Amino acid sequence: MAEAVSSALRHLADALSGIDTRPRDAKVQDSWGPTIDVEEAQALERENLHLQSRQRHEQLTASFSRAEVAEMLDVSTQTISDMRVQNRLIGLRDGREWRFPAWQFTPDDAEPVLPDLVRLVRDFPGGVVSLSRWMTRSNADFDGRTPQQEMLRDREHVFAVINALTVA
Repeated sequence: MAEAVSSALRHLADALSGIDTRPRDAKVQDSWGPTIDVEEAQALERENLHLQSRQRHEQLTASFSRAEVAEMLDVSTQTISDMRVQNRLIGLRDGREWRFPAWQFTPDDAEPVLPDLVRLVRDFPGGVVSLSRWMTRSNADFDGRTPQQEMLRDREHVFAVINALTVA
């Protein structure tokens, strides 16, 4: 995965460092930066899709089945399905099965599920895979803690950072 990311970054750096003298209609203008070649933009989009697919697979690997979550929380599998529909649990569909990323469970806490998941799903500016990756990576905004760890300390701080991401 690191090799694919490095390759994508090299392609992007190459595209940004060169001066493209082709006619304007052969370029793609992006309000976030300089103009890049259409073919290069398409190649970067394909690489990004491959990266997102690998990230989804990683999240599925680090998740529990509905039956495992029901056993962990000592409830029925139907209750788990209901919690997912209500965004009280976050799930990823894997074929005909739902998988539940591990980061949302807090067995050391009195409440076994991370608080404010409904708000987290509503406010986060991305999907379940993006949210799951963000929640499990150390973050300078939280002094190196993960957002999941920070949620247990100071939820409002996490939501302030999410708000800043959304505004940006």
